[in-house]
This record gives sequence, structure tokens and C-alpha cells, in this order.
Amino acid sequence: MTMVDRTTLTEDTRWPLKLAAFIAIALGILALFSPFIAGLVVTLVLGANFLISGVLEAFAAFKSERWSGTIGLMLLAVISIVAGLVIFAHPLLGLTTLTLFAIIALFVAGIAKIYWAFKVNEGRWFLVLSGILSILIAGMLYTNFPFSAAWALGILVGVNLIVEGASLLAFVKATE
Repeated sequence: MTMVDRTTLTEDTRWPLKLAAFIAIALGILALFSPFIAGLVVTLVLGANFLISGVLEAFAAFKSERWSGTIGLMLLAVISIVAGLVIFAHPLLGLTTLTLFAIIALFVAGIAKIYWAFKVNEGRWFLVLSGILSILIAGMLYTNFPFSAAWALGILVGVNLIVEGASLLAFVKATE
């Protein structure tokens, strides 16, 4: 006997998810229309994250007494604070660095997909195709680097937001 559990969301729980989905899609479209600004916004948000987490880590390190990890936590706090300040002082350098990391991540993900394609039985060619596309995109971005930094991160964020929003809408629809 198989037990099937189908979760049904009420309208009270669906509308915030729908709103979040529409906001994600709208922000994704805006990012696609202005990828440079979207890339800078992502960079500054990351800088703020570094700065806030660094301050909180420093606070935690000062509050901890006789903990063996205090020095490591303090070092991490300093690195995070410096990274945040550098990003705020030089957002274009931050954007360029993030784009370079995105290129590296795409390349490594492509290699990993191709590797795993030979380890699975089903969907092998989809993994190979996805891996090849990831490597090609990484190569195209790298050959235009650093000029690709002006638009690549914004495009990636925009597409991701649209896909996430559409996925959330599909999830909400599936739970009706």
C-alpha cells in the first residue's frame, strides 16, 4: 500500500508565494533590461553582506571568552570587513571579480556535468549538452573579459530571477 501525501496550500498561504514569484520575475526582467546596474546592485549587496557579517563576527569574537576559535573568528571578521569596504570603495573591481568567479564556476560546473554524464544511465546526453553549453558560455565570457563584466553578472541574475519566479508560480499552481 502506497501512501500519497499531497499538500494543498490555502489561499492565505498561496498569495505571498505568488507575490514573491511576480516580484522575482519583474526584478529579473529589469535586470535583463539593465544588466550593468543589476550587476552593480548584486555586487553592493554582497559588499553589504561582507560588512555586516564581519561586524557581527567581530562582536561574537569579542563576546566569547577563552574559546579556541576566537583568533580564527576575529581573522575572518577582519577579512570580511575589509572585503566589504573594498567592494564599496571599488564596486567595478568587485563586479569584475564576481564575473571572473562566475566564469570559473560555469567552467567547473560544465566539467562536472560531463564527468557525471558518464556515471549515470538516464539523461546522459542532457548532462553532456548542459556541460558543453556551460563550458562554451564560460569560454565566451572569458574571451570578452573584462568587458563581459559590464553585463554578464546582470544577465545571469536576471535569468535566474525569472526562472526562480516561474518555478515558484509552478509550485503554487501544483499545490492548488
